[in-house]
Amino acid sequence: MIFRTSLTIALFCILFGTYSFSQNENPLNPKWDKYHSTAEADRLLKAWANAFPKLTKLYSIGKTLKGTDLMVLEISNKDTGAADTKPAYYYDGNIHAGELTGAEVSLHYAWYLLTNYSTNERIKNLIDSRVLYIRPKFNPDGADLALNTATVLRSTPRPYDQDFDGLLDEDPGNDLDNNGIITQMRVKNINGKYKVSKEDSRVMIPRSFGENGGIYYDIYTEGIDDDKDGKYNEDGVGGIDMNRNFPRNWGLEFEQLGAGPYPLSEPETRATIEFINSRRHITGVFHGHTSGGFLFRLPSTTNWDNYNMSDQRLIIELANKYNTTTGQRVIPSYSNPRLHRHGTLISWSYWDFGVPAFVPEFWGGFVEDYNGDGRISDEEELIWNDRELDGKGFINWKSYNHPDLGEVEIGGWNRKFTFQNPPTKFLKSEIEQYVEWMLYLAEISPLLTINHAKVTSIEKKKIVNLSTEIQNIGYLPTNITERSIEAKLYQPVRAILKLKNAKLISGKFRTDLGHISGSRDSGQSGISSKRHVNYGIQITGRKASATLIIQSDKGGTVKRVITLN
Repeated sequence: MIFRTSLTIALFCILFGTYSFSQNENPLNPKWDKYHSTAEADRLLKAWANAFPKLTKLYSIGKTLKGTDLMVLEISNKDTGAADTKPAYYYDGNIHAGELTGAEVSLHYAWYLLTNYSTNERIKNLIDSRVLYIRPKFNPDGADLALNTATVLRSTPRPYDQDFDGLLDEDPGNDLDNNGIITQMRVKNINGKYKVSKEDSRVMIPRSFGENGGIYYDIYTEGIDDDKDGKYNEDGVGGIDMNRNFPRNWGLEFEQLGAGPYPLSEPETRATIEFINSRRHITGVFHGHTSGGFLFRLPSTTNWDNYNMSDQRLIIELANKYNTTTGQRVIPSYSNPRLHRHGTLISWSYWDFGVPAFVPEFWGGFVEDYNGDGRISDEEELIWNDRELDGKGFINWKSYNHPDLGEVEIGGWNRKFTFQNPPTKFLKSEIEQYVEWMLYLAEISPLLTINHAKVTSIEKKKIVNLSTEIQNIGYLPTNITERSIEAKLYQPVRAILKLKNAKLISGKFRTDLGHISGSRDSGQSGISSKRHVNYGIQITGRKASATLIIQSDKGGTVKRVITLN
């Protein structure tokens, strides 16, 4: 499965001659120094699917309003069983248009898994025994607008009335100086709220209370008053926040701006729920966002006290692993006891699908506390910009003759690629650090196995006893959470027996084994990761056999054929 570098280009020209990869980008060894458009990301996925056909399956789970495919790369060793017979984990990124790092984290993870399969025993064991569903571009249309144009948006491009004036997207920001970036405008006003910092003339700071006699400014987002209502850029492109569009605690517009007309109104969110719900073997959800450099854990849409205590401990345990692997802090998605988020994917995942789910907020920035005062000032951010980015992260203020405001100055941060996402020189180191935790989340799933199936002759080889031992050799129990039991979300583990040339005289063809603990809980008083099932069988013909099938929604399905005579 490993291709020599000298053969890679030739091989890909043969297999993928119609693909046009970015200059100098080898799909089997990307540099991870750029952000990929949807077309580029899809070409990478297709290249990997063709290079690793026994380990991958690539498909669309739906289409956006514009008709763009929502692509998922399924990674698992096809030779070790069908995907639906193995525990699975779901990863996505870039639900919010400008949060482009999420797509790169997912793409990098897929590449890492596939290119390390044949040389890394840990990766091989994971791909042989589990399924990884990787969806880099949750919001492909919005992501492309954010990446390829000056447009600033969080949502899809679906037109939306953000200011409730009956018009859609009528007053977006405008790239007035045609530099490909929408920044800010500062306009002199004797009553303005801001002034220029004495430490750095690029920095705008609040005017002090009662201060007079200086030069003061108003600050606007770069643009014009397109709808002539006296406001600037108050109704930009789109506006539906897809991470407020999921069913759990969904809110009307007066409760949650941007939640959409009804739950799952967007093709992207509906496709997500249909995909996950139809794959009951998914054991957790990784929902990648930016920015901040921390992890959002549950709770999100309801009080922490409403969670089963065992599940609280599990969520905190998994979140703490994030802290130890990345060094980043962990905080609740929402901690106000009265106010909660509406319609988030991680809440639906836990309350309605019964699995832990997390929102890593990638990119915390590399700005240093240069003066050691314990805080990062605006001036220190600009020092970082000058030292690390050669000044390219901040657009210096330049005069501009505005059609409505007269003389203004346009300038400010290129926030998409400084604060919202890492500058490309930092992209590789940023996305690499999450691999360990992403592997861990999939590795801890329950995993059923048949330890032994022993045949003992009882009566002249015509009657035999079949004794079996089933074990969950994974870390988590087959129910994953106590919530899944409370809500009756998943079937118990079942042992199913099928006979050939034999008759069952004791035992059951279908035996419910309940849920089986993994190594996390086994060894505690009265808790075992094993189950034993015995059968009395009468042999009725030659070449008698028994097929034992162990089924679990989350722990996989295993089968063994046992010769009885």
